[in-house]
Amino acid sequence: MNSIEESRTLKKKTANCNNRENDSLSVFHTGKILRNGLTCLVLLFSFLIHGTSSLSAKEAPPKPKYTEEQIRKKKEVLSKVLKYGTTKERASALRELEDFPKEEAGELYDQVGVILGKDPDWSMKIYALRISGILKLTQFEDKIIALLKHDQQDVQKEAVYVVKKLKFDSAIPTLTELLKSQDFTKNTNFLIALIEAFTEFPQANEAYSVLEARFQEKFNDPEVRAQIALYFGKVKNPSIENVLITTVKDEKEPITLRAYSVNALGKIKSTAAITPLRELLEKIRALKSKNDIQDYQALKIHTITALVSLGDKEIIEELYSFARDDDAMVRLRAIKHLAETEDPAVIEILEYKAQRDPSEKVKRAAQNALDQLRKKLDPSFTPVVPETKSSSTKEGGTRKAGGSSSSRRSRPGSGEGGSNPVPLSGEGGSTGGGGGGSSDSGGSSGGSSSGGGKGESEDLEND
Repeated sequence: MNSIEESRTLKKKTANCNNRENDSLSVFHTGKILRNGLTCLVLLFSFLIHGTSSLSAKEAPPKPKYTEEQIRKKKEVLSKVLKYGTTKERASALRELEDFPKEEAGELYDQVGVILGKDPDWSMKIYALRISGILKLTQFEDKIIALLKHDQQDVQKEAVYVVKKLKFDSAIPTLTELLKSQDFTKNTNFLIALIEAFTEFPQANEAYSVLEARFQEKFNDPEVRAQIALYFGKVKNPSIENVLITTVKDEKEPITLRAYSVNALGKIKSTAAITPLRELLEKIRALKSKNDIQDYQALKIHTITALVSLGDKEIIEELYSFARDDDAMVRLRAIKHLAETEDPAVIEILEYKAQRDPSEKVKRAAQNALDQLRKKLDPSFTPVVPETKSSSTKEGGTRKAGGSSSSRRSRPGSGEGGSNPVPLSGEGGSTGGGGGGSSDSGGSSGGSSSGGGKGESEDLEND
């Protein structure tokens, strides 16, 4: 028994000794690993500190966007496509000119001129007009103005946009003749485009007289008359103030027309309008019916904005209350009007709305309003332009064709979907993505779409 117990005791001691040796080895290896790890970390930090600086010192200068060889090859391809490609391919090639180096594009621009002057495909003329406006190809002034008389109204309409964008004074006589020939009882995209174009030519006296007369004819389309009211506000001719005041006072006139007449009075700084506008505001405040209050809301906002711009700063708090409304549409309207007051005091609330408003649409509107106001207060201010996602988006942003998606229905799209990117007269279907972010479905021809042109007259009511 004693020998057996001694044997067991010896085995236990031996096992304990082995365990202690293993523990010692484990600690040794762990320490070794830690020491090696620390050494690696030191070397890594040393490389980051010294190596990065040496790398940045040896960093090559940025490469140009295109090499000379790439430019030469691309120019050759674009030239051939513009001459021999399909309509879809040629339209795409024209859009490529946006990013092509201008100093190397002379021959390609010449082909744009050829399309404007001689190409029998009217849809290609529209694409050429559009790229002429984007790239400001003023050397084609005569050809662009000649297209104002094209027999396809879609081409005429695009030419109007470009003439407005490039401010071709020599186009005024042709534009005036076109304006005089229009039927103002019908709300068409082409007529709206013409009226908007004249906002860039306040010196066009004959056109002003025509629009003044058409505005006073109550049988003409109310949306067209509203667009003319906006025109009066932009050209800022004070001789129209009595006509506008009469329109504002006339309760039989459409509310939208009265609202835009108020807008114009504010912009032309009509001091004679202050008393009538205050009286109008008191009447609107006295409304009891919820429906009436809702119907007159736009007129109320316009009236408050006009009074603020005419020097009545005390009522600006009412605009602030609209900007705080739970309804995003009400806030959107208020944001646009806050910028029109041209009062530096509104910058703070616009900044807040641009950053914190729960509606993305209101945020964008607030940022746009903020940029516009800062530009008015400081002409040297340059807003930050966000990157566009695609060429079609950029095209859509170059101008607004009357301010509504319906007014761009017959313009060429980006060439997506369908072999003919421009629907022929009377055809239906989608026009592709040429309108940027708006929906350009539909195939009405020229300016005769059933929806008509609304232009800026819908900028608050139907945003």
